[in-house]
Amino acid sequence: MKQSTHTPDPFDPLQESSEPFDWRYYLHVVLERWWLVCLCLLLGAILSVFLISREKTLYGARAVLFIEQQREQILDGRMQSVRDDEVRSIDMINTIVETLNSYPMAERVAKRLELASDPAFIKAVDWDAEKDGAMTAAAAAGSLGDMVKSTYREMTRLIDVIARTRDPQISTNLANGYADEYLRMLLEQTTDATKAASQFLVEEAARLGEKMRLAEEAMQSFRERERAASLETMVKEAQMTIDQTTADIQETETFIRQLDADLAAISGSGGSTETLLRLPSVGNDPRVAQLSAQITALEREMDEMTRRYRPDHPAFTATKTRLNALSGDLSQLAVEVVGQLETRRAQAEAQLESLRKKRADAEKRLLEITGKSVEYNTLSRNLEADKALYDSVLARLKEVDVTSGLTGQSITIQERAMGAGPVPSQTLKYIILGVFGGLAGGVALAFALNYLDPSLRSIEQVEQRTGLGVVATVPLVKSRGPVSGGAGINLPAVSDRRGVVAEAYRTMRATLAMISGRDKHRVFLITSAIPGEGKTFTSSNFAATLAQQGFRTLLIDADLRKPSVSKLFFNENLKPGLSEVLMGSTPVEQAVVPTKVENLSVLPAGGIAPNPSELLAHAQFDEMVQGLKERYDRIVIDSSPVLAVRDPLLLAKSVDACCLIVRAGRSPSKASVQAIRLLAEADTPVLGVVLNSVRQGNSAYYAYTYRTYGTYGAKGVYGETVTPADPAS
Repeated sequence: MKQSTHTPDPFDPLQESSEPFDWRYYLHVVLERWWLVCLCLLLGAILSVFLISREKTLYGARAVLFIEQQREQILDGRMQSVRDDEVRSIDMINTIVETLNSYPMAERVAKRLELASDPAFIKAVDWDAEKDGAMTAAAAAGSLGDMVKSTYREMTRLIDVIARTRDPQISTNLANGYADEYLRMLLEQTTDATKAASQFLVEEAARLGEKMRLAEEAMQSFRERERAASLETMVKEAQMTIDQTTADIQETETFIRQLDADLAAISGSGGSTETLLRLPSVGNDPRVAQLSAQITALEREMDEMTRRYRPDHPAFTATKTRLNALSGDLSQLAVEVVGQLETRRAQAEAQLESLRKKRADAEKRLLEITGKSVEYNTLSRNLEADKALYDSVLARLKEVDVTSGLTGQSITIQERAMGAGPVPSQTLKYIILGVFGGLAGGVALAFALNYLDPSLRSIEQVEQRTGLGVVATVPLVKSRGPVSGGAGINLPAVSDRRGVVAEAYRTMRATLAMISGRDKHRVFLITSAIPGEGKTFTSSNFAATLAQQGFRTLLIDADLRKPSVSKLFFNENLKPGLSEVLMGSTPVEQAVVPTKVENLSVLPAGGIAPNPSELLAHAQFDEMVQGLKERYDRIVIDSSPVLAVRDPLLLAKSVDACCLIVRAGRSPSKASVQAIRLLAEADTPVLGVVLNSVRQGNSAYYAYTYRTYGTYGAKGVYGETVTPADPAS
């Protein structure tokens, strides 16, 4: 039973990531496009020569600015210069550098030094007065952008102002001019900022003073209206009343619950004195407690007398009589207390109601006081906030008045430019830039083209993206034209049996034999995804190697649209052939032509049939193949490309196995995977892939050969190129 072949997604990123790193792969990517790398190197060399030719002798001068870290402390050490805090961060240092490199700074320097009217500067910038007219301050400022650069020295507090021109004096003047102009700009900004700050603080102090006065008046008006000199005390007293009343209510409710429990116990006690005395409401009564204490004392006394006197002793008898009398009194008193429990409960209920009313009045009073306190607290907070702001503004105004007299700068000139020296030549830099830039660009372009190339180029790519093994890698054969009168004897598998091409097809023969078994698969279909991949060349050489092994082999040209086998073997398209056999006009025995290769015969395609798909789909083709299997040990069928027409899919039921031809560096991976998928859906087992046209020396990797598809699948040969969705249609 035939089994379908599973084909993985060729562009699955997980499959790509599973490939081990191989530096030789990337080396071959560069070697295959060596001409592109050389071209980029040449362009880099041309660029280097161009830059070197335009290089002119420059003179550089440098002025150094120093950012101070510590400033003199004033006002008892609580205030330092604001400028000292501003220049401590790297962000502020970068801001200073960018300001020095900005166009506004260049414009200030150009106006300050009057560069537009300086002949030496005009000459240094190659200004053509006849062509461009008189130089303006804006034009001079624009020229300074390439002449003066400011940089920050890392891990220091130094900023270098470097000027490079063709005139040493101009370079010196520009470096010092930038340093002086920046300090002048800082002084102007400080003066303007101090004036603006003083004016703002004075106005803000006046506004806050008026606002604070209005808040005080509103506070006093509230006190007079509500007659509330101390709301805090009133709130505290009301809260204390509520807390105390709540505690009394809880205590009374507990007492009532105890009375209810005791009354319920009394109703079920039967009037027993001992039971009544165990009740808390009875036992805790002061009179009962006092009388119980006396009885307890007499009982201890009787215990003592029992050990000392006889029961008929007068003292013992008197004590016992007294104890009995007290016990009787206790019983009467317990009954009396029980009778008073209902009265006590009614009194407790009245007291509880009074306490609840008192708490409700206290809560109402607290709400009234709280409502007034909300407005009071709002007025109080506003007054405190206004007072705090007013005090802060006054303190800040005093600080500004003190610091306005300071003349020290947070940035000073550490080193002035005393002269300019020649700038080292950039020749070596330009050479390195051209060589390495060109090399990097060439390598990058090579990898970019390799990434964009959709073709299969290596055994690893074929096996990974198609899910099939490579049964043979066939080296590139420069000439595949017809062999004059050779009848196949000049095929590489025949004419050069010791060559690498013949060895490749013998490898294909041996691999397929191991995969399929010696006699299990006898009919092989050789096809490709698209035209021009070498399927006819492969099928012919493969058939020749089978014949050389002693098998009676028949090569059938089933490409009825563009037959090539007959031309390859006999330099012409022989007739009759397969077309005539399928149409029933010629017996198959008359159409089969023997070749000069021992054990190898060819069934040519014959004449061009008007309906090749219908002929191949007819049951007569399968019957013909089954009949030929009785006379031949092996049958090799050369068919049309799978994605060009549906003919190969119609042959599926007649073959035992299939091989797909992939041309290295030309066959798109998507096309090959789609062809394998269509063959699998047609129930045709694809045993493997033949990687064709691999350049010798790169067989383990890839090779780029012909870049065009030619006219093999053009309209008129196969008609409209189609990709059938259903192989049976």
